[in-house]
Amino acid sequence: MKKQRGSFFKSMFIVLFTIAPLLFAYMFFIKGIKDLNALKNTRLEELREKENKLEVQRVEYQKLTSEDEVVKKAKDKFDLVRIDNLSTISVNKNQINNIKKFINKKYD
Repeated sequence: MKKQRGSFFKSMFIVLFTIAPLLFAYMFFIKGIKDLNALKNTRLEELREKENKLEVQRVEYQKLTSEDEVVKKAKDKFDLVRIDNLSTISVNKNQINNIKKFINKKYD
């Protein structure tokens, strides 16, 4: 009976020292996985925030570069006037003569 008892304790001792490190390794890896998942979720949230900011900036850019906004700024800041009919261009005859003289001087 003592022999069985001794071999039982011996086998339990071997099993414990085999299973304990495996359990600790398992717990270590599970904690690592949880930490990495938490980090992944944090980074995904940061990415979503940056994508939202970028989208807001794109909308703002589109608003600022829209034709209506550009025309409005051209009128307000530079006192430019939008011409509706672009099929004909009216140029003063004096301007044409000045350009001809300038070109002739340049190439003579």
